[in-house]
Amino acid sequence: MLRFLCAAMAAAFLSIAGVPNALAGEQDAGVAPSDAFEILRGGGFVFVMRHASSPHDQSAPVGLSAGCSLGEGRGLDAKGLFQARALGALLHEKGVPILKAYTSRMCRSWDTARLVAGGAPVEPHDAQMTTDPAVIAAFKKRIEAELAANPGQNIMLTSHSNIAPLYGAIVESDEEDLPEGLISVVSPPAWNGVDGVLFRITPHIEIVSQSVTVD
Repeated sequence: MLRFLCAAMAAAFLSIAGVPNALAGEQDAGVAPSDAFEILRGGGFVFVMRHASSPHDQSAPVGLSAGCSLGEGRGLDAKGLFQARALGALLHEKGVPILKAYTSRMCRSWDTARLVAGGAPVEPHDAQMTTDPAVIAAFKKRIEAELAANPGQNIMLTSHSNIAPLYGAIVESDEEDLPEGLISVVSPPAWNGVDGVLFRITPHIEIVSQSVTVD
């Protein structure tokens, strides 16, 4: 009989981190979770994400979405799967509508979009893999038109650390890079700068050690 300790990961809770925004002027948002989800249920927003946790040098990367590209060999790790599933479950529980999700073709992004979007259509799009200003401007106009044609709905964009900030995601002063698996709620057409971000929805993963017995 062998006893050992293992690390088990569980989605503990999700918090909403307020940032200075158009709703709060120059003050911290301080948006209460219940108020935030009421706002989101009204639709008209873009959920901008960097993919969930996907560290380099994985020994056995896995892609869950048919047709996605593992590229450099990175897929979502266990933490990333928990992050994406927790966010998807939260949005579903709170009744937040998602019309569709656009993603890059990389598995770590595509899989994140599928898990968070909760059954909404997920479409890979080249605009989520380029920094070309003309392509980005045209795609923003497309998103704005789709939201206008579908009142009460939200659209999700899932991409990478160099792409998401081009759609309004904010890297805060104490962050070296845009965190993985975090939703920046953006209000177009204010796509750029802090004024466009209402708040950020952040998944938290708790690591717990538990004793396991193997016969």
